Amino acid sequence: MSGLDRIIEKINADSLASCREIADQAQKKAQDIAEDANAHAEKAYSDIISDAEKKAQSILNMSEANISGIARRAELSAKVEAVDAAIEAAYDAMCNMGADDYFAALEKLAVRNACKGEGELRLSKADLDRVPSGFIERINAELKDGSVKLAAQGADIENGFILVYGDIEINCTFRALINEQKDTIREKVCGVIF
Repeated sequence: MSGLDRIIEKINADSLASCREIADQAQKKAQDIAEDANAHAEKAYSDIISDAEKKAQSILNMSEANISGIARRAELSAKVEAVDAAIEAAYDAMCNMGADDYFAALEKLAVRNACKGEGELRLSKADLDRVPSGFIERINAELKDGSVKLAAQGADIENGFILVYGDIEINCTFRALINEQKDTIREKVCGVIF
């Protein structure tokens, strides 16, 4: 084995170790974000429930006959507000990730949503200007039955990306992903805070 081969092998080993460390850090950051979002949701829930209880007491003083139905609606409304606040807190946390964590999350998201064949990954204009080197290469290294290339033009989106396979567009913006999974997210958040 020549000296050049050993150098290349060392670079490859160091690169693989670095990629694993970045992935582990991204996973830890995502877990921290989820825990932070849950803490925010519990506080929001507590504040909203407290306010709802005050409203319910006022209604009770006005009309004993109607209090049962009104209180149930107020509590349900408070719970819906708390869940929506938790979802928005999670969205904000995703949007405010550091660049390393953000692009590591995008890499995982791209691998999970990629299709067979060659696709085009369209980042936002802002993300296109700050994309780290090796970003597409790391994604393609994980893909088994296809590949993606980075679009030269930025898409008119805030964050995340759009994967394009011919006439098929897969919207992987954070807002689209949250909206797509909103009911599932609501069920999970309700399980945590109620």
